[in-house]
Amino acid sequence: MRIIVPIKQILDPSGMTVNRRAERIFINREEYIINPNDKNALEEALKLKDEQGAEVVAVTMGPERADDALREAMAMGADSAFLLTDEAFEKADIAMATTVLGKAIQKIGDYDLILAGCQAADTGAGQLGPRLAEYLSLPQIIKVCELLAAGDGQVKARCNRACPEQSRRSQGYAEVEASLPALLTVTQDANEPRYPTGAGIINAYREWEVTVWGASDLGLEAADLQPLAEEKRISFPPEREFGTKITGAPEEAARELVQHLKAGRVI
Repeated sequence: MRIIVPIKQILDPSGMTVNRRAERIFINREEYIINPNDKNALEEALKLKDEQGAEVVAVTMGPERADDALREAMAMGADSAFLLTDEAFEKADIAMATTVLGKAIQKIGDYDLILAGCQAADTGAGQLGPRLAEYLSLPQIIKVCELLAAGDGQVKARCNRACPEQSRRSQGYAEVEASLPALLTVTQDANEPRYPTGAGIINAYREWEVTVWGASDLGLEAADLQPLAEEKRISFPPEREFGTKITGAPEEAARELVQHLKAGRVI
């Protein structure tokens, strides 16, 4: 079994602060990490490697520094890694990223599973997995919280699902099956990603190679490299306004609440 795991390198959110009044994001510490949810997907792939001897392939699109993310993935246990980097990719939107990754996965070929994170921590988007499944014409299972079985041409997964018969705060789950090859997106609740070993980190930089592909290697033409979305500006929501806390005996609190509602012309 061969499993492909798309990962994304992002700025560490803990090194950033947001000033809503100035509508600016300040980078206090420029450090890059693997998108946390992608690590959950990688961990699921590595568990299948431990249990069934699967081959795990990590792939990312980004600048040359994204090589570090791939070497961390190999230090965790991935067998090989592919870096998709090109000046033409610098202004990629999600549509272009899907095309680039899709072409790379088609070139890698002979895969059984694609495991992706449910959400990107930097943008909050969760589009890559479903878009990639559509691009590759694959069945997809989203929000996988537990991978139950993979083999014999089928994959079975347990997925988080909101159940109408339950309260809004509670969640149930559904067990879903799909034929292989398939794409699954993994939630952060699925597992606790392992740490790379010291020996793995040393080998990842000294002995193991990352394959680098550009636009020409993937057979991409100018028409494939035109983003569909253009960023005009970034706006920030207003600072949160805190309400008034009413305390005291129930009757007194009720009278004070009515006064506040009348003052605000709610009633």
